[in-house]
Amino acid sequence: MDEVNVETCYNLSYFKDLMKEYRKIDDNIMLRMNTTNTHSEAACADFFKQLSDAYQKRERILDAELEKKQKALDDDPFDNNLKNQMFVDESKRRMINNELTVEDIVRERSLSVFKNKCRIFHMPKEFEYFINKRR
Repeated sequence: MDEVNVETCYNLSYFKDLMKEYRKIDDNIMLRMNTTNTHSEAACADFFKQLSDAYQKRERILDAELEKKQKALDDDPFDNNLKNQMFVDESKRRMINNELTVEDIVRERSLSVFKNKCRIFHMPKEFEYFINKRR
C-alpha cells in the first residue's frame, strides 16, 4: 500500500483507503496514549516516531498528484490537452485539497493529545517546521 503515483491519487477509493490506513494511529490516539508510559521519554519518543512517520506518508500522498500536474503545466503552459485534462479532473483535485484540510485538523487534534499526555517529550525543531510548512 506504500506506492504513491498519479493513479493512486486519482483512484479515489484506493486513495481514501490509503488515507484511512495511515490515519489509524490518529483515530486511536487516546487508546494508544492510555497504554503508553507517558512518564518515559523513550516510550513517548517511540510513539512520536510512529505518529510522525504516518504524517510524512500522508503528506507524500497528498502532495504527489498536485505537484506532478502543476510541474507538467509549468513545463508547457500552452499544452491545451493538459489544461483540458486538469479542468476535467478538478473535482478530484478538490477532494485531494479537502484532504489537506482534514489532515491539518487531524494533526492538530492528535498533537494536542500527544503534548498533553507526553509532557516529558520535546518535539524536534525539524518536526515543528514540517507541521507548520503549509500554514
